Amino acid sequence: MRLFSTLSLVIAFGLTACGGGAEENGTEADTTAMETETEPAPAGMTTPAWMSVDETAQTVTMQISAGSTDANNRWNFNGLYAGVGSITVPAGYTVTIDFTNADPTQPHSLGIDEAMASWPATFETVEPAFTGAVTPDATTTGTAPNGTASITFTATDAGEYAMVCYIPGHAIAGMVVPFNVSADGSYGATQ
Repeated sequence: MRLFSTLSLVIAFGLTACGGGAEENGTEADTTAMETETEPAPAGMTTPAWMSVDETAQTVTMQISAGSTDANNRWNFNGLYAGVGSITVPAGYTVTIDFTNADPTQPHSLGIDEAMASWPATFETVEPAFTGAVTPDATTTGTAPNGTASITFTATDAGEYAMVCYIPGHAIAGMVVPFNVSADGSYGATQ
């Protein structure tokens, strides 16, 4: 019995000496506080791999692919479509969009338009929000499967716009992504 009591005391002392119990100086509370401080911030806007920004030159370059994912039946831009994601560029920056149509069966186009509450099935005419902010033949033949186009424009005015596919039926089916021009210089995308 004496051996058991002595062994119990040795184990209890060893645990306390090795930090098995609470210390009087509040080490446990400090550890908890440190863990709380290092929690990740809430998800928000990030700069994706397909967007590069040069703040000195005030340029934004994006590689935008239509139909590269199955999202929204391939009617999307880099997987983004109505209700999923947004893109933001700073006001005054020159924006270049290198557009690829990765959809194997459908033509697509890309333009930056005024934001609308609802989108028409067809567009009679296309007047992009910024000069040069639309791919060729946007409402007719668009960019064929595996085709490419490049557009460059200056995002002159801050506000809420949209990246839109003008091929008949595509915008109304959700091939629209909010495209914001920030007055505060912020940029990136949400997904």
